[in-house]
Amino acid sequence: MAGKAHSSDAEILAGFQAEREESVHHVQGWIDGIIHLGRWNFHDPEGVAQEVMIKLLTIVRRDGYKGQSSFKTFVFSVAKFTCVDIYRRERQRPVVEQAAPHVVSTSDDPEAALEHQRRLEMVRYITQKLPAECRKLWSWVYDEERTAVEVGRLMGLSAGNVRVRVHRCLKKARVIGQGFIDSPQQLWD
Repeated sequence: MAGKAHSSDAEILAGFQAEREESVHHVQGWIDGIIHLGRWNFHDPEGVAQEVMIKLLTIVRRDGYKGQSSFKTFVFSVAKFTCVDIYRRERQRPVVEQAAPHVVSTSDDPEAALEHQRRLEMVRYITQKLPAECRKLWSWVYDEERTAVEVGRLMGLSAGNVRVRVHRCLKKARVIGQGFIDSPQQLWD
């Protein structure tokens, strides 16, 4: 046989941890197989591959890979689930952007601009997850600035009941917002 024999799973893992070029290319090939053969149609497939590679490096460096499956299976799993997350994010983005107004940060501070962007993402996330009744109620109260009495007339409720419902929707939004903050994406960081 003219070429080098295939490396074992343990050799590839050790090489990947040591960032040896041959092992990294081997793992990159596995990742590319999931990304390019999966018909995901990503806007930026190279960016997706980079995100998978960063997650893998982070997990391996923190001893997150316990060897319960082959390293190749582990790489496939991380790549597949990352692709699913990115696919959903890319498919939801147009819906979210249509639902939420576009606000441009005028801050010269890049850190403040990133924080502003993160807050907008959280508002969009919360808005998507809220029940339709809460979105409608909030639209009347906050966007159209209707009083509780006016909203009560529209809904056939007392003003006090409207305030209670607005408060309940706010509680739901807080729970959803906490879910955004505690999202699984941060487990990879």
